[in-house]
Amino acid sequence: MLVFLLIVLLAGLGGFGYWAYSQGYMKSIPFLKFGSENGSTKTSSNAVPPVISNISVDTPSLDGFIVRWTTDVIASSQVEYGPKGSFTSKTDVVTDNVTNKILYPFSHAVVVTGLTAGTNYQYHVISVTPAGGTATSDVQYVTTATNAGL
Repeated sequence: MLVFLLIVLLAGLGGFGYWAYSQGYMKSIPFLKFGSENGSTKTSSNAVPPVISNISVDTPSLDGFIVRWTTDVIASSQVEYGPKGSFTSKTDVVTDNVTNKILYPFSHAVVVTGLTAGTNYQYHVISVTPAGGTATSDVQYVTTATNAGL
């Protein structure tokens, strides 16, 4: 019975402690820091970047292409691109269709659309770990398909 009361007491205080902290009552106590307040959340300045490899492009269409790559750790997926010689656009970071939260896969695929047929483009892929480590690939090149058969 004593053990049961002790567990109930500790669980109750734990809940109270969280509530008191979330209301700001305990933030002035220096040794009670949680999450990113104690430095446990890494930023891009000290986070290890992912290693990007195996970059490839599916057969380009008239107005776009799909670029694929892998990373050694989970990371986000984004492509920056533009006409050869400049980067003028970025895709949105790939998110879950339902929750709209950023996805962090090992294998990446990004669709780039809205391009002009028969045009040379440059691009690079960008991946960011949940901790903020950022990697950008070397510049890659692709040419959209032409409508010569029409």
